[in-house]
Amino acid sequence: MSGPEPEPSRVDTTVPVGTRNAAPLWAVIALAVVAAAGLGGGYYYAQGLNDRLDQVNADLQASLNTQKEMLKQIGGRLDQGDTRAAELQAQVGQTQDRLGITQSEIQKTRQQTAAELEKTRQAASQAAQQAAQRAQQIASQLGELQQDQVATKGNLGNLSTDVAGVRGDVKSTQSELEATKSELQRVIGDLGVQSDLVAHNRTELSDLKARGERDYIEFDLLKRNRVQRFGTIQLELRRTDAKRQRYTVNLIVDDRKIEKKDKNVFEPVQFYQEGFRAPTEIVVNRIDKDRIVGYISFPKSKETRQPMGSKS
Repeated sequence: MSGPEPEPSRVDTTVPVGTRNAAPLWAVIALAVVAAAGLGGGYYYAQGLNDRLDQVNADLQASLNTQKEMLKQIGGRLDQGDTRAAELQAQVGQTQDRLGITQSEIQKTRQQTAAELEKTRQAASQAAQQAAQRAQQIASQLGELQQDQVATKGNLGNLSTDVAGVRGDVKSTQSELEATKSELQRVIGDLGVQSDLVAHNRTELSDLKARGERDYIEFDLLKRNRVQRFGTIQLELRRTDAKRQRYTVNLIVDDRKIEKKDKNVFEPVQFYQEGFRAPTEIVVNRIDKDRIVGYISFPKSKETRQPMGSKS
């Protein structure tokens, strides 16, 4: 009987610290972080691409739907146009068959109808404008009448006490009117000198020019234009009263400035120029707000005369 077998010899596998052939721990961690970042970036990039593809698909689908709808509408309009064209063609054919008229006659009739419609439209537009203007005039007149009515009501209480005074004023006014009428008939200027004939419009002024007795210059004077020269004199419009038809001007002649104040329309405004025996005259035949229109009448030639004073 044999004895116990000897135990196998154990090999010492312990490796001293620092002699193992393994990777450092920090390198493993860095590699893991890089891998995770790469996987995350790839995931988000892929997700972004998917979102963009979805958006592009949605836009394309919406565009296709819009184009389909537009094509459908265009198709419907084309169908309606074809139907309407067919109806019109049938009507034209029926009209030609019944009336026996040619295509040129149809075109002529259409043109005449269009011209008549245009005339009617223009006439209606003019009538509407005239009606609007007339309505504005009536409204303005009504407003003035209402103001006059209020003023009249306010003065009714004083009429009885003013009757005697009014009668006296009427007599005085009648006397003044008679004197004024006499002066107008004699065409007397503001210096009391017999005036040349007075032109009330351009036709009469043309007649005066044709006589050749005096020289005439027409003017259109605005207040904002200040001093303006007309021939040998200068004029400056100071004020106008369109309601009472009066005006005031300054005239500069021979280095003298003369004010002609509160002159009436068609009144010959007279002044003398150096070397002329007859007076120069200004006649205003239109007075507006800040504007007068008229003419200046100059003597033809210089004559020796005694100095004469002037008054406004």
